[in-house]
Amino acid sequence: MELVKDAPIEYDKYGRLLYNPLFHEKSGTPWSYEDENYLKTWYYIIGPEEMSFALERTMTSIMGKVAKLNIEGIMKTPSSKVRKNRIKKEPFTEGPS
Repeated sequence: MELVKDAPIEYDKYGRLLYNPLFHEKSGTPWSYEDENYLKTWYYIIGPEEMSFALERTMTSIMGKVAKLNIEGIMKTPSSKVRKNRIKKEPFTEGPS
């Protein structure tokens, strides 16, 4: 489990996973047509946390893109939102060696 030591998993004060190169390889790259289409189709179904893992971007990046698409009128907020519970974060503990 050396990878976890090299890139520690950290959260912001709201419980969002901060940038981690293991999970967010596409962070900082332009959005592809496929990624944007996937975001528009699935965001309100699976929520920002799962979307973050699916598109390999941070939750902040995902939520910012959704806000931009809503303002531009490209993506519409559904009349009834389904609230998604966040994945429960457990502190990492190494097993017996």
